[in-house]
Amino acid sequence: MFDVHATEEEDKLVLLASLDRLGGCTQEQLLRFVVETALQSQFQFYIALSGLREAGFVREADRLEGRLLLLTPEGRQSLEMFGSRIRASQQQKLEENSAAWRRRIRDEQQMPAEWAETDAGFVVTLRTIEAGAEIFSLRLTAASKQQARRFCERWSANAPFLYQTIIERLGDPGDETHPEPEKA
Repeated sequence: MFDVHATEEEDKLVLLASLDRLGGCTQEQLLRFVVETALQSQFQFYIALSGLREAGFVREADRLEGRLLLLTPEGRQSLEMFGSRIRASQQQKLEENSAAWRRRIRDEQQMPAEWAETDAGFVVTLRTIEAGAEIFSLRLTAASKQQARRFCERWSANAPFLYQTIIERLGDPGDETHPEPEKA
């Protein structure tokens, strides 16, 4: 349950603290974090984020992983100065949930999956990003919206295995030292 007694200032501090603990993340990821951990309602989130953007405490940056929200130096300074004003119950929620969410967000950013409906059906794009560079991308057509969603949902759990299998099947560079005999 959300704490409806939070002030707008505390809501802003909670978002700054969330970004500090999670690192760069998309607006959607930050929203899911604060709502699913009951730190804020969706309404509180949008009001606080708007105020932080307007004040220059949060900025957006286009990265390969998507459009990420980042703390500015002013935002970090504000958090350092006023972070102690976040109530203990909110601090506890941040402490208990941020590490797992940071890993979850990192996985989502390293293995993004998205689908879109087109005239030809449902196009699914599955990617793997490592050290800021795309190392693998797969684009395929799904038969239905449900199948497209399922591909996206299962991508992060299966990406390492699928990537390794494709690399092995298409030819690992180590195989070149022992070429297979040509077949007639």
